[in-house]
Amino acid sequence: MLSYLLVRLILNKLSKSQIITIGLSGGSLVDLHASMLPRLRLPWARLKFFFVDQRFVPFTSDDSTYGNYQSKLFRQLPLTENNIIKIDANLEIVEEYAKDYQNKLQEALNGEDKARRLALFLSR
Repeated sequence: MLSYLLVRLILNKLSKSQIITIGLSGGSLVDLHASMLPRLRLPWARLKFFFVDQRFVPFTSDDSTYGNYQSKLFRQLPLTENNIIKIDANLEIVEEYAKDYQNKLQEALNGEDKARRLALFLSR
């Protein structure tokens, strides 16, 4: 049922825009999304993902939202780097890291109609 509703929501958003941007939350949601999203028939090239709670840690850390999605979900989907808005893991100062990510998000969302955005804040 949740999968069906999610597909309807995404397709509805895509009927109004060429691309939608989806904010992903980490924690236990990574496993939920990894078990559900690969089964969905979606136009993956028209979706962009960003992370609403990425931490200042290496991508290899268990605390990295991007790292968890990369290893558990993104490898299962027909996505490219253009579909994923991520931080620069090479930056060593948290303020630079935050500013870089802010700039990337602003660039990706610049002039974007709010109808294009979708945050997957699902809980179990």
